[in-house]
Formats: sequence, structure tokens, C-alpha cells
Amino acid sequence: MKIGIQTLMKAKGAWHGFRENHPNVLPFMNDVFRKGIKEDVQFEILVHYPDGESKNCGIRVKQSDMAFFDLLQEIM
Repeated sequence: MKIGIQTLMKAKGAWHGFRENHPNVLPFMNDVFRKGIKEDVQFEILVHYPDGESKNCGIRVKQSDMAFFDLLQEIM
């Protein structure tokens, strides 16, 4: 997958806007990564839509997932 400079610039601007709109997200993620993502850590995601519908998903981190979380931590 190639990512061009224009896409990176858009992502930077979008990230800046997201951080301004949701200032608690980055400190939360930093706390999570400081504690460490390791095998058997569980994530739960719950989404509430304006129409009242909800969706949820949970994962338990596997050893084979660690490369992804290591990369995500490097990006953060």
C-alpha cells in the first residue's frame, strides 16, 4: 500500500482536528500503552448511533496481534 504526501498531509490535518475535538482520547491511549498491550488484554468498543441503535465488539489480544499493536504504539 502506497501513501502519498498529500494523503499524509490530509491525515495530519484530520488528526489535529480530532485531537482538538476529543482532548481526552490521546491521554487515554497514552495511559493504555504505558501500561502495555500484551496477550490476553481485552478491548471493548461500543458505538451508539443517533437513531438509538448500538453496535459493540470485543477482542482479546493474541500473540499474533502484537506486531500491529507495537506499530500502533510507535505511531502514537
